[in-house]
Amino acid sequence: MSYDMHIVLFALLYILIVDNLNRLMDSLILISSLGFYFMYGFLINDFCDMPFDIVAGKKRAVQELPKSVFIAIILLVVSICVLHLLYLKEAFYIATYITSYILATLYSAPPIRFKNRGLAGIVVNALIEKALPVLAVFAFFTHFEIDTLIFLAASFSFGIVEIITHQIYDYKNDLRTEIHSFVTVVGIDKTLKIYKYFICPISGMLIVFLCFIISLKVPYAFLYIIATFVLYLILRLFISKGWLNREKKVIPLYISCLNILINTLLPLFFVIILSFKNLLNIIFLLIALGSQYYVIKYNLNSLKKKALIHFEIFTDT
Repeated sequence: MSYDMHIVLFALLYILIVDNLNRLMDSLILISSLGFYFMYGFLINDFCDMPFDIVAGKKRAVQELPKSVFIAIILLVVSICVLHLLYLKEAFYIATYITSYILATLYSAPPIRFKNRGLAGIVVNALIEKALPVLAVFAFFTHFEIDTLIFLAASFSFGIVEIITHQIYDYKNDLRTEIHSFVTVVGIDKTLKIYKYFICPISGMLIVFLCFIISLKVPYAFLYIIATFVLYLILRLFISKGWLNREKKVIPLYISCLNILINTLLPLFFVIILSFKNLLNIIFLLIALGSQYYVIKYNLNSLKKKALIHFEIFTDT
């Protein structure tokens, strides 16, 4: 609920609106299915990274668990994922889901361990955390149009931004533990230039293009897009006047604002539309609000210090 589920909810709610679908139960099972997939991804990553995290001095709650208990939890989550697939039964969804599962395992597990393979690591990460889960949603509803490609491109590019941001903050730890991430292979100075002048601008343009398509298909969505642009200008003004500090200056401000738009504002707006169509859809409102809990909590604490942080990365690493 803190990271990858937002883009999945965004895609799901969009499809329900533009295709005028009323599939509440299927949608809830779909959300649960992908939620347990993300849970597996985090668990297997923490399990395989445990020796490296200990050397780097990172504290993880799972480090206190006996290894047998940790493995049992992972197997339980895998079993629950299988039960979801038996219910959903959509062939293309299952194929995409299993592909994501395999890549999520190989991302951190030996012998391949993609996260230790430079460029391949950031590509696989963007696939398993953003693009493939979004593709799975479109596959389940068999929605394959031009907006599908735009959604996938925007989510993949946003995933690249996220993982490189993490690797920039993890640079010193990765050097200490001899992890060959993209940043340690390319070098921090060169990475920052690629990140600032190539990766972030491309991601920003793709997200803006996606928002343009949404504004054409969803009535009044353009109002939220305009509001985000105004918010960006206000934040720029506050920062220039010294009224607000940027706690994480690596991430461009426009990326943070676009993050707010696609992960918070538009999903909540979509939920309102769906609730007007069918009162039972109000359950999506509870899910959407629940998904924002950690985002809101963390940012309120930061704003008390008059500091603006990036709206998805919650811990300094």
